[in-house]
Amino acid sequence: MKSNAESELKTGSINAYNELANPDKKESFTISEYNTDNPEIENIKRPEKTIIRNLEIDTTQAFGIWTEDPNGPHADFWLTSESFYVVDHDGDGAMPYILDKNKITIFYNDFVQTGIFTSTKNDTLKIKWADFDVETKYVKFEN
Repeated sequence: MKSNAESELKTGSINAYNELANPDKKESFTISEYNTDNPEIENIKRPEKTIIRNLEIDTTQAFGIWTEDPNGPHADFWLTSESFYVVDHDGDGAMPYILDKNKITIFYNDFVQTGIFTSTKNDTLKIKWADFDVETKYVKFEN
């Protein structure tokens, strides 16, 4: 029996490819239709569009342009009801995601990243990414 999340995903619905989408050298466990040089790995499954359901966070506080470094030259990402937009990205930076309760699953071109929103207060967004031991603190980008 398939879960709701599995039935909402579609294989090969990617419209961009960026080989730099994995700057931290995380293990790439899926590939996109544009990155087929590893045939023993299945193509990535992505939702047709962003899915938001069963909310346990205030999205009016979570949606916005965010940066880890408020003194940096650009933001890190722009979270909207439509996409998780990676600001410094070659090609199309708009990634679909699933936000279920307080868990976000972002579907990059060649890997999937998950995180838990731990706070969305006072122009601060805290996310505990699955691959890291500490939560990441982002502030609203003002530049």
